[in-house]
Amino acid sequence: MLGPNGGLAQVFDNFEVRLEQIQMAEAVRDALAKSQHLLVEAGTGIGKSLAYLVPAADWALSGKRRVVVSTFTKVLQNQLVKKDIPLLKQALGTDLRAEPVFGQENYLCLRRLRATVNYGLFDSPRQAEEIEAVIEWASNSDGVLVNFPHAIDPRTLARVGRNSDACHFEECPYRDECHYFRARELWQQADLLVINHYLYFAHAATGYRLLPEFDCIIFDEAHRLEDVCARHYGLEVSSLGLDRLFNSIHNPGRKRGILTQMPCSRTARHAIDGLLADARLAARDFFTAVQGSLPPGANRMRITEPGFAANLLQEPLKQLAGALKELAADADDEDLGGEVLGLMKNCERQQQSIEAMLAHQDPNSAYWIEAESADRVWLRSALVDTSANFRTDVLERLSTVILTSATLTVNREFAFSAERLGAEQAKTLLLDSPFDFPAQVLLFLDDALPLPNAPEFASAAARRIEEILHLSKGRALVLFTSYDLLNRVFELMKPDQYRLLRQGDASTFELLNEFKQDVSSVLFATQSFWEGIDVPGEALSCLIITRLPFEVPDDPRLEGIAEALRNQGREPFTDYQLPQAVLRFRQGFGRLIRNRTDKGVVCVLDKRIIQRPYGRVFLNSLPQGIKPTRNINLIPRFLN
Repeated sequence: MLGPNGGLAQVFDNFEVRLEQIQMAEAVRDALAKSQHLLVEAGTGIGKSLAYLVPAADWALSGKRRVVVSTFTKVLQNQLVKKDIPLLKQALGTDLRAEPVFGQENYLCLRRLRATVNYGLFDSPRQAEEIEAVIEWASNSDGVLVNFPHAIDPRTLARVGRNSDACHFEECPYRDECHYFRARELWQQADLLVINHYLYFAHAATGYRLLPEFDCIIFDEAHRLEDVCARHYGLEVSSLGLDRLFNSIHNPGRKRGILTQMPCSRTARHAIDGLLADARLAARDFFTAVQGSLPPGANRMRITEPGFAANLLQEPLKQLAGALKELAADADDEDLGGEVLGLMKNCERQQQSIEAMLAHQDPNSAYWIEAESADRVWLRSALVDTSANFRTDVLERLSTVILTSATLTVNREFAFSAERLGAEQAKTLLLDSPFDFPAQVLLFLDDALPLPNAPEFASAAARRIEEILHLSKGRALVLFTSYDLLNRVFELMKPDQYRLLRQGDASTFELLNEFKQDVSSVLFATQSFWEGIDVPGEALSCLIITRLPFEVPDDPRLEGIAEALRNQGREPFTDYQLPQAVLRFRQGFGRLIRNRTDKGVVCVLDKRIIQRPYGRVFLNSLPQGIKPTRNINLIPRFLN
């Protein structure tokens, strides 16, 4: 399949035989045959998708088994479903049945759509227009809302997507046409399911009932698993979430909400409005008290003790849920009754989450408060150590688990990633990229700027970036670790002949599209742009990393991890913060070279990579053979 005369060479234009791809495929084949777990780091250009798809498809078809492939991003999920798997099926010449799987809210619910239209359950005229567009699209579609041609407002998605709380299951009049249950029938017939990481943990949380039984799982983009696992087993309660819940019941100002459509007595409506008013008042007082516990000027704080705020919402939410339950039971209209029942269950979940947050019972969780303003307050928690959960819910449940990514090693060792996921006993394979990095990349390390925490760093960085952009003729991605530094530097820039784009000024899709089309443009970005984006060619000829991507020291989960490591007699910086930063640094570095013809410069403006002993760990973790320089004048010579 992967050789010069194999099936893939017949269907791929300009197919290249890659030794590393064959090595990975053989390792995956062996892990499947021997029921072993495997960690594979596959550098850019290896073609890891096909390296695991080929043996997985062969294994599934030969033994009538089912394989699940899980990704972190929808971009990769889409690539697998629409490009890689169709080519693989063509190359195999067999009927490999593969199906994408999405969370239930991504499947259009025909009953909820009808109820929304019939009863005018719109939050705004704009939402009504969006739902009209969904109706028009749905008449000739599979009802998978992720395939809707435009981005859908999350509130619209919540209004018309499937909601198990409001589902009538076999009693639904649309049961035979239901997009979700039709999809489930296809999953049962599939050899290969393509899901995302969040969905796997949702599957585990429901007692493994969301997906059909399967025999093996392959996690691509596995470097994101710890974060997904930590947050999935955490909690979240917010003032915005409760406000949306209350408005869905009744928004007197806009005269919207389910209560306006219920044919109940004036007494019953008045009673629920009273309970709703009590709940709104309790929520306001509760979140005001929560926000008031933050230190002056702070917008985030870790919670270390139970009972940090009085549970003012327990009784109001309990009474409101009880009233909604009665309202649903008395409803003559099944559609409206189902929606009310869903809101009742939401009230119960919110009540339980608040109780759990205030109880602060899990010693393996970090709890914290975040606040943007008086009416935008969150209570959150996340697991500190995910290894036990991942081991129990994944590794011990399945005979073969494959974990792969371009960035799983630190200093060319798997120890950090394996420990964080409880996969210390798994087999490992490190495969370098087939690209010629020493010839394709110039690495410039700047030792002249102030340290990143110095007050004058932003202005010095802005001047240096301008100098680099002049030498590279724009064509650059500038990566930051915070919006604050990004905005300060961006405001100091003097736009000259290059168009400057900034994350936050448009959607990710629009920014990337403009960046690719306007070849000389410069994109200033943070967070999500460190990974997952693909800009091959001249448009990204220069990558500027403003500072090493260490997590913010006051991050609540990081504080919890550091505390747990110290209790074990370990050093948090060397055992967690440094390797985590190295993995993210490698992801950022990986944005530059996307194919064999790419060529470019990586500029690191953080002189700690030179001056601190740990800087060597960052450099040793990059592709082998790259020799750094401190001579900025080599940039134009290299690019020319």
